Amino acid sequence: MTAITQLKMGLAVCCLIVAAGCAQKDELIPAAKGPMVAVSGIAVMPVRSAVDFEDAASAADEKSLRDGSQVINGLLKEVLAGKPGVRFVTEQSRPGSNEGAVNKLEAARRIAAQQGCNAILETTLSRYNERVGGDYGVKQPAAVTFAYKLYEVGEGRVLCHGRFDEQQQSVMENLLALPKAQSRGLTWLTAEELARDGLQERLGQCSYLGGK
Repeated sequence: MTAITQLKMGLAVCCLIVAAGCAQKDELIPAAKGPMVAVSGIAVMPVRSAVDFEDAASAADEKSLRDGSQVINGLLKEVLAGKPGVRFVTEQSRPGSNEGAVNKLEAARRIAAQQGCNAILETTLSRYNERVGGDYGVKQPAAVTFAYKLYEVGEGRVLCHGRFDEQQQSVMENLLALPKAQSRGLTWLTAEELARDGLQERLGQCSYLGGK
């Protein structure tokens, strides 16, 4: 066997080894589809308003957020209806806002254990402004801002989180809003309708909550 032949065979073997290595590396890349943590159940906490964390809001804002929190509590039950393992926690059972992070996690673990769950869903409402006007004409459109976090109680690992912040705009104000406006029937939504739309959109993005 000549030196040139040996060199060609060696290069061929090296190419096969490199190709095999590349193929093996590609196969090891995770698909990243579906939940990566086994969730036995989700305890849904009552909605907390921003008033619980800061005192800058006016009395009218406080009332609006309190009322809005009750509306979104109802919407959560509606949006999550039929989802397996979802349980709703009463207001009296949730941890206090003055608890530290460690104590809050411990309290969350106790609540999860009581509910037979290992995950907690928390929602915070920071804006809930009702529209002023009707379906086809408003002086002030509805506006809703909320954030949610789903976490497992073992280590406090966040599984999903999201934020919705919208004051409805007319198509004339924002042409990019046309597809969404069409899906909403080209009408001005109430704050409850806007919140429902936001919850369906944001929670629907979380695979642990039955989304994509």
